[in-house]
Amino acid sequence: MDIAAFKRDFDRALARVLDRKMEELEQLTRDPYILNLAKHGCTLALQGGKRIRPYIAYITYRAAGGKGNVMGVLVGLELFHTFALVHDDIMDRGMERHGVATANRLFGDAQAILIGDLLFNWASEIIAPTKGQPIFAKMVDEVILGQMLDVDAIRRARVSDQFIQDKMRLKTASYSFIRPMQFGAALAGKSAMYRFCEAFGCPLGLAFQIQDDLLDLTASSKKLGKSAFNDVKEGQKTVFTQYASRKPANRTLLNKMKGRKLTQEDRRRIKQMFEESGAIEYGTKLMKKYFREADDAVKGLSDVKAKPFAELVAYIKSRAN
Repeated sequence: MDIAAFKRDFDRALARVLDRKMEELEQLTRDPYILNLAKHGCTLALQGGKRIRPYIAYITYRAAGGKGNVMGVLVGLELFHTFALVHDDIMDRGMERHGVATANRLFGDAQAILIGDLLFNWASEIIAPTKGQPIFAKMVDEVILGQMLDVDAIRRARVSDQFIQDKMRLKTASYSFIRPMQFGAALAGKSAMYRFCEAFGCPLGLAFQIQDDLLDLTASSKKLGKSAFNDVKEGQKTVFTQYASRKPANRTLLNKMKGRKLTQEDRRRIKQMFEESGAIEYGTKLMKKYFREADDAVKGLSDVKAKPFAELVAYIKSRAN
């Protein structure tokens, strides 16, 4: 099953779970405003999203010999991801995601926190009774630690290359690829696949994050589904800002743009700076290196097992948002 077919089946399973949870909430309160808060959390979960985490868990489950229908369990991964996005939008003052107003924009920070908490509880309720729970617990620890690094990076004038690597590994490689894969393997009872999950998931996740940061600098807001140049406005640290900041003049420009409402001229200057500094070329080469490592990891699998993983790498390489 390719990711498009998976997404259709998965979204139906996700909608069924969310309908059931809303029915349960309606037994607790009839207040329309409060129910609307919870409903918006459901809308955010259903709207857009690539479903990469449940998909990579699914193909690993199948590669590990799993035969059952695990869609309902994999919904837990996506609900946790929606929780993380809701809280991320609060921290970043996000206004829109996939064309939908963020919870904090509509209802304020306090209610947005609670919407996120509700989604986290639903995810935990689904995953707790499964063989994947210990992996899920590790994933939660790692992504929260990665987010701590991410948040603290904004207040630091400079960070080390190791800091950037740790942030990408914890917040993206482990959270979006390694642990979801190991979650799928755990559901199938095949911990022997954990090493492959590391060998494939780590470089693919690093490539994915660098690609994400590159798109933030080169793609339009319309294609991204969110504001472009977000990392620069927030003062975020990426492999691109790290490389460009080796020159004091570039550091000065980045500091000047932090927290600013960017004009078209600002955007032009920023993009030109990243190009002329060699940061775009450097980051692109690093991204391609990690993609090659992911491709190489797949070569150790049989053709049948390798196919969905190879297709996923190709899919991610071609993404525009």
